[in-house]
Order: sequence, then C-alpha cells, then structure tokens
Amino acid sequence: MTMPPAGRALLESLIVDNEDLEKLELKLAQFNIFEAIGVVRQELRHSNFLAFLLNPSENHRLDDIFLKRFLKRVLLEEYEPKDEKYTKVSPVDIDIADFTDADVRREWQNIDILIHSPRNKLVCAIENKIDAGESMDQLIKYQRTVDQEFKDCRAILIYLTPEGDPPSKKSWRIYNYSKIAEIIDSICISYKSTIGIDVYTLMGHYSTLIRRHIVSDSEVAELCRKIYTKHKQALDLIFEHRPDLQSEIATRIHELLIRETDSKEISVYFWSKGYIGIIPKKWEENNLPLSLQFENYPEALMIRILIDHSEDKSICEKIHDISQKNRPPFKRRTLSPQRTTIYMKSVLKPRDYEDADIEELMNKVQGFWRHFIKDDFVTIENIINTNIDEIICKDIFVHPES
Repeated sequence: MTMPPAGRALLESLIVDNEDLEKLELKLAQFNIFEAIGVVRQELRHSNFLAFLLNPSENHRLDDIFLKRFLKRVLLEEYEPKDEKYTKVSPVDIDIADFTDADVRREWQNIDILIHSPRNKLVCAIENKIDAGESMDQLIKYQRTVDQEFKDCRAILIYLTPEGDPPSKKSWRIYNYSKIAEIIDSICISYKSTIGIDVYTLMGHYSTLIRRHIVSDSEVAELCRKIYTKHKQALDLIFEHRPDLQSEIATRIHELLIRETDSKEISVYFWSKGYIGIIPKKWEENNLPLSLQFENYPEALMIRILIDHSEDKSICEKIHDISQKNRPPFKRRTLSPQRTTIYMKSVLKPRDYEDADIEELMNKVQGFWRHFIKDDFVTIENIINTNIDEIICKDIFVHPES
C-alpha cells in the first residue's frame, strides 16, 4: 500500500535533521535493566522493588538507611490531619530510631507495602498507584485494617503516585515518584562505596527508569513534549498505525473461535477490537435478544451474556425469568432498562498483562475457552434451547382427539 505524499512528507520532517529526536534517542538508547525485563509502568514490579529497598533485612547492604530517609522525607511534607495517631511521629523520631527490626510485607491485607517496627511501635502503609486510580473506599478499608491490627502503634499512611495526586482521605500523606528518585540519587552519592557497584548500578537504573517513564518533569518528558508539539501530525499518524496489543488479542480470539467452533452451530462475529460475538445459530434463527461476547479491554478480558432490551420486552422478561431460575450458571441480576448481564466471567485480569506476552495471554484465553465451551456454555445453551418455545410464544398445535 502506497503512502500518500502528505503522510510521507510528515514522516520525513520528523526523522530528518531532528536534533531533539536524536537527543531523545540517545537518552533512551542507554541500557536500563528495568526496561529490559519489562518493568516500566507495572505497578506490582515497582512495589516489589520499593519494598526491597525499604526492607533492612534485604541484601542491598543499606540496612535501614533507605527506609529512614524515605520516612523522614515523607514526614517533612505538608499534612493537614490533627489525629494524634497519624501526627505523633516526627522526622527527628525517625532519625534517632533503629529500624533494623522492621518487617516489610507485600500485599498484606491487599495493602501494597506495609512496614511494621515493633521496637518503635510504628506502622507504615503505602498505597502505590502508577496508572490506576483508587477503588471505592479502598483507603478507608486499609486505614481501618491498620487501626485494628496495630492499635498500639503510631501510623504513617502514604499515598504514592507519579505526580503526587491527592488521595480521597486526608489522613493519607501525599508523596510522588520524583522524590523517590531524589532519595535514590542522594543515597547513591553518599553510600556508593558501602553498597557496592552492583546495588549502586541497580539503584541508578531504577532512578533513570522513574525519570524516563513515570514523572512528567524530567528532561526526557520535556523532550517528548517539545517533539510532539512540533511534529504532532506525524506522531499522530505513527500512533494510529502502531502495533496494538488489544487489537492483536482481538484478532487471535477471532481466529481461535473460528478454528474451534462448529460454523453450522455457532456464528462468530468480529464487531470491533473491543467486542467479539459468539451466537448459537438457534438463537439467531429465533431472533432471541441474547448476545454472548468477549469484551476485550486494554488490560482486561471477560466473557458476558447480555439481554438486549431494544427487542420485544415480553421476550426479554421471559429470558430473564428463566436465567434467574437457573443460578448457577446464570448470575443474580435485576432486569435493567437497556441491557442486562445474566452471565459474566473474567478471562484475563490486569495482573495477566504485567509482562504483556501475547503467547502467554492467548494460552490462558485458549484454556479458558476450551473449558467454557464444554462446561458452562453447554449448560447455558441447553437451558435456553429447552425453553425456546416458551420464550418466543410459539404456538403448539395439538390434533383433536379422533
């Protein structure tokens, strides 16, 4: 396919004699171990590495240096709440304390990082957000857990985000990744001979990763903004044609369904990269307002059966009644005005996308589909097909007795 002259000119203006682009490429060409292993914006991986640095018992040879410097810097930030439990500890208290007994936990009670020092009667909870926002009442629940489990401890609650976003609860202190990078750099300068070249290099790579990919005030971010402002049309054109994991998954799911379903019994529809439909022929032939579809989001994949209320209302109500009498596999659902989900299962969750390997993702999808088609699907199809005459009010003609 030949590119139009206008598109070619846009791309040429981007790549020819572009000093800013060359400068950016030179910066990004520098090897970074975290980029090499796919740790860029994966929240779990960042939490893992931060927990490693914060844990005095790990083999980074920092003891409690990183932990103490981190807590002192956090406590120097502005903070509104007056509750003594959350304000009683000061930077001076941290500076003179010995935290070598600190227990650092990952995902304890779903809290990203929890630090407990029995010796100092101190507990610290860190909620780490890279791209996702808060779930409803998430911080309230974590705070309640900390209060209940560590009643005798002073508490520090930290909400860590790339830009220092405000949390929903004021009892959580605001901190950002730019300041994490500053702490790492300062420790690398002060303790290079103590920690050794291996840990020094690792911490330097992590600081670089933060500035390249997480915070918006870095030199890399400024170069990106400058290039985009000057070459917006060319970059939008590139972005429009970029390789897309979501599209790749959609295409592979469509191919899987075509390959592993009987076309005489089931129709497969590629509606968009976000929705791939699977509809039994008998449902189609009888115009049932039912759709069975894969819903393919950038970081989630689920399968769902919906009643479409744009069709005959009485038929929708009958399908809903039948589904509610057959739980499971159907789910408890109230009939809604437009569409009602009567079945739903998660296929891929956000954690499955952490390393974003298409082959691993599709192996999980294939395993799910083969189990689903032999189990729940058979049950669902039998329930609907057995009741299809009742659903569509098909008259049953009975011959009079002779």
